[in-house]
Amino acid sequence: MAFGKRLQDEQHERRFKSLIISAAISFFFILLLLSLINTQVMDATVNIRLSNENSMRETIVLPPRGRIFDRNGEVLARNRPSYSICVLPYKLRNREAVIESLCKIRDANGEAVFDSLELTRQFRRANSRRFDATRIKEDVSIEIVSIVEEHFMELPGIIVQTESRREYPFGSSAFHVVGYMGEIPEKEFDTLRHQDYYWGDMIGRTGLERQYEKIMRGRCGREYLEVNAYGKSMGAISHISKIEPNIGHDLYVSLDIKLQLAAEKAFPDTLKGAVIALDPRNGEVLVMFSNPSVDPNIFSAATSVRGRTWAAVASDRNLPLNNRAIAGTYPPGSTFKPLSGIAGLATGKITKDTRMAVSCAGSYRFGSRVARCWKPSGHGSTNYIVANQHSCNVFFYQLGLRIGDEKINHYARMFSLGQITGIDLPGEKTGYLSGERAYNERFASRNWKWTQGLVMDLAIGQQQVLTPLQLALMIGGMGNGKEIFRPSLLKEERNSDGILVSQKKPVVRNVLDIDQVSLDINREAIAAVARPGGTGARASVPGIVVGGKTGSAQNPHGDESHALFVACAPYDDPVIAIAVVVENAGGGGAVAAPIAGEILRYFFSQTAEGTAVYQKYNPAGPPKPPPVRRPPPPVPVVETPVFSDW
Repeated sequence: MAFGKRLQDEQHERRFKSLIISAAISFFFILLLLSLINTQVMDATVNIRLSNENSMRETIVLPPRGRIFDRNGEVLARNRPSYSICVLPYKLRNREAVIESLCKIRDANGEAVFDSLELTRQFRRANSRRFDATRIKEDVSIEIVSIVEEHFMELPGIIVQTESRREYPFGSSAFHVVGYMGEIPEKEFDTLRHQDYYWGDMIGRTGLERQYEKIMRGRCGREYLEVNAYGKSMGAISHISKIEPNIGHDLYVSLDIKLQLAAEKAFPDTLKGAVIALDPRNGEVLVMFSNPSVDPNIFSAATSVRGRTWAAVASDRNLPLNNRAIAGTYPPGSTFKPLSGIAGLATGKITKDTRMAVSCAGSYRFGSRVARCWKPSGHGSTNYIVANQHSCNVFFYQLGLRIGDEKINHYARMFSLGQITGIDLPGEKTGYLSGERAYNERFASRNWKWTQGLVMDLAIGQQQVLTPLQLALMIGGMGNGKEIFRPSLLKEERNSDGILVSQKKPVVRNVLDIDQVSLDINREAIAAVARPGGTGARASVPGIVVGGKTGSAQNPHGDESHALFVACAPYDDPVIAIAVVVENAGGGGAVAAPIAGEILRYFFSQTAEGTAVYQKYNPAGPPKPPPVRRPPPPVPVVETPVFSDW
């Protein structure tokens, strides 16, 4: 009985377990059946379309690029919508038939939009990246887009992409500061593809566009589109969320575009050179103009337009792509004399009233060499103030011999000359400070050796080469008397909602270790230059004392000398420092000083910073805006070994 009962219990247990297992299996089969019903019946229309004739394509959503604004909120760079016709090589069925269909498209004037030979070349190029969209026509009109969309069945693999293109409202006026955008070269793409860049992307090539590429670019998003067998988009796939792009941040820079336009208007459009103005109190760049220039909008145009203009720009012997303000290197000429003067004062080699042993009679003999002054009749016996005012070479020849090259260069480096200043732009050049050690190293291959007489040339700025930016820092530091700030363009970074992200603070580059007496004497010397009778009188500003120095530097290529002028105002507490270089133009006082004068007078009459300072010195109010006039044509230089500042 017990055995039978146990056997019966085991049978009941087995039946119960079998029932549980059967129920579980039935439950899973019911779930699978419901899923199949949902897929095959409920979503049949959607899934049949996706499986039989459509596919899914991941589309990169490029973020709107950040804009660039000047210090007053004027837009220097912005975006505009654009359409491009692209090819997806893996979707192409019959390449020749597609090319033939594209060549039938005509624009509003009845001209063919596409060229068969060019399309063949582009399709072959695109075939190396079969799954990437490659542009075959950029910046097309909405009419062309409509035609392509209407004939999508005849154009499998041809798609339309909406893009944004860069637009520069002030064109060539701010080209060297703002820069331009260009498509990533194929040789650079393999490196950049790991940094969130994609085939055909645009990237900053020069200027602020390049310097702050990462800030303005933002981060790409992704969208998944349903496309048919011809590559035509059928819309976003609803059950896959779109990844929104991160919009690039806007830049607010220190440049004053109205002051920049005033500089462009004052600069002779037929001559080459540069103008740079900055605030010596913090290093902010107010003006950076280089001539000749280029309209950066050509780089945002369609390939056909860009190709025609790029060839002319690239082959231009005047090198319009060069930013002469930071990459142009010139002998400073007599603009360097105040630096020699401050070295002499600070080392005790001269005082305010020192007169040299040999008076200026038009030349100075040192050994067998006769070094001439720009004025053949001479300046007579002068002290430092008068020698600087009239730019007497003979005084500075003897000053250079007293100081020596090492001390001169010590103070030159203190004012950031012959060094990278660290401005936030690519392409800055160092320049060169001559001297015994530097000269012997530079010319070792020619077996040239430094001689003591060369320090005379060093003292008047004919041995070294400097950039206009360095000259502006120098004259600003002489007026400031305390420190040299690192020059900068970026002021603020803001997001697309205008919320402040970061603010750039001034950075002290060098502290000026110079006694106050020497600084005051030197300020008096540079102020004398812009007074009536001085070589820089044409840069004067009524109501404001301007400190400056003219220069005329020998051109190593044998053409006419370069005209230079540097200035700061007010001379004893400057809010603006400026350097002007005009290539092959003659005397600095006749050509460069009037350009600086126009800019300074505009600054103190038309800008908020300038008028506030003007009212401090002139409570009656700001001056009337001066008429902008062109400087006179270059004047011939007296044929002497040294060049005139006049």
